Amino acid sequence: MFRVMCHVVAFSLSTVGAVHASDHRDAPLTQANPMSDIGDVFLFKGEQEGGLVMAMTLNPLSGSGAPGTLGSGDIRLDPDLIYQFKIDTNDDAIADLAYKIRVRDIDGGGQRQTLEMRLASGADAISNEWRGVDQGFGHTTALNTALEVVNGKSGELLFVGPRRDPFFFDFSTVVAPAALAIKQALSGGDGLPALPTSIGAFGESDMTLIVLEVPSLVGQTLNFWTVVSKENGDAVDRMGRAGIQGIFFVDPPLGYNAEYYLPVNPDYATVGDYNNAYNASRPVDDPANFGDQFTFSFERLEVSQDDIADKVAFYTPDMLRWDPSAPAGYPNGRSFAEDAIYWTIKDVNPFFFADPTSFLPRMSDQDLNLQHFPYVPPSINQAYGAGLPVTPVAPIYMD
Repeated sequence: MFRVMCHVVAFSLSTVGAVHASDHRDAPLTQANPMSDIGDVFLFKGEQEGGLVMAMTLNPLSGSGAPGTLGSGDIRLDPDLIYQFKIDTNDDAIADLAYKIRVRDIDGGGQRQTLEMRLASGADAISNEWRGVDQGFGHTTALNTALEVVNGKSGELLFVGPRRDPFFFDFSTVVAPAALAIKQALSGGDGLPALPTSIGAFGESDMTLIVLEVPSLVGQTLNFWTVVSKENGDAVDRMGRAGIQGIFFVDPPLGYNAEYYLPVNPDYATVGDYNNAYNASRPVDDPANFGDQFTFSFERLEVSQDDIADKVAFYTPDMLRWDPSAPAGYPNGRSFAEDAIYWTIKDVNPFFFADPTSFLPRMSDQDLNLQHFPYVPPSINQAYGAGLPVTPVAPIYMD
């Protein structure tokens, strides 16, 4: 039993240390370019137009003062990259539709950039290159300026700009054997605060948010993932489910046996090499390319042998499901308010325990506005006007 608990504590320590921002800073290539680093993805029904909301976050830990990060008013998207929402409508883990977004810098424009959106189908959706038909044009929103929304040809709404990172993991009622390791990892992993609330667990920080609402998709059953690629189509990062790389593909914690963490595929010398390869691949290839690593991770967690195959099949391919006929809530979609990391750790860890009064879904206590697009909280450096009631210096939500 002691050996089992040590493995659980070690796994949880590495898990939460790497998961401090779910998928943030998951690989060497994305660490080198935060504008390519997908932190989290979200998928839910929006209230503004009743459409399906797809969102991704980039530029992790901005405004926090953490090493290597920029201020809230400095973060932008990379004009040399293409930001994509991939949609599989027939359960083959291959994109049938894709919304593709790119920006261009404006001379003297500072944080504000021009914005283009395309809708691709068929082979153009599978490709990561800038293909498809023009769907909308506009601008990103700079910090403390009026909200700018691109209106697409089919009723889409698109927002790009700096907002508070909506990710959270509420560990306050976790009483697993690894609870101490969780709290130590949270307080020491990134130098940010680790308070026992969802809003304070990782400190306050901003990210660049891309939020797209599509009315025509809300009634369709589909699979969803995001990709950031170079102009030649090479993928730099991708994400579907919450925290996959932060949970399953993590560097060995200091003082623990490396063989429990290093890739089982000898073609990859380091976890960083493995994560780069994962980010560059497609979900349809996940079972063949990465199934052995997931199997190894579940064996390391001492999941029952009878359950491992089903677990691997659930997590590969790495896509987020949307089924409008089923109750919404992770893993059927993921709203800005949900604690998807808690759900995942509970799902994969047979030795996980929590306070009996704890329940799912665990909901964020951030200042979300789930009635008005783009739904996410204001930047941690949002400026407000004088007087009462306190209001932002410029509108930050649609009416």
